[in-house]
Amino acid sequence: MAVATYRGFNLQSAGSTTDVWQVKIKNHVLSGSMAAVKKSIDWFCDTATIIDPKEFSSVGRKREESGSPAAENFGGYALKNDTGEPNAWYCFFNGRLIKGSKIAIQKHIEAYLLAKQKADQQKK
Repeated sequence: MAVATYRGFNLQSAGSTTDVWQVKIKNHVLSGSMAAVKKSIDWFCDTATIIDPKEFSSVGRKREESGSPAAENFGGYALKNDTGEPNAWYCFFNGRLIKGSKIAIQKHIEAYLLAKQKADQQKK
């Protein structure tokens, strides 16, 4: 049985494997993966409410499970998606981070480029 400490709470592995961990918070025994149990402890420390680690089942999941990373160049700006999720695209645009769907970011960049082009034409 493995033992660890996190934020003042003692964690113990359940059984001979280290896949399932347990922690006792206010007479409640919570069990789950190490990452999920730590998230439950964080939640309790921050909000004083107990959330079962099963609620945090996606914590600690590998990124490859949800999709593959992608990158694209659009109008001179690099659009990236590390998780493969449809609304998880991001771009550093004029010194700011913008996030959302790929189409929404492309429309934002297009609108900026059109406005910049019009402003340049009016100067001439």
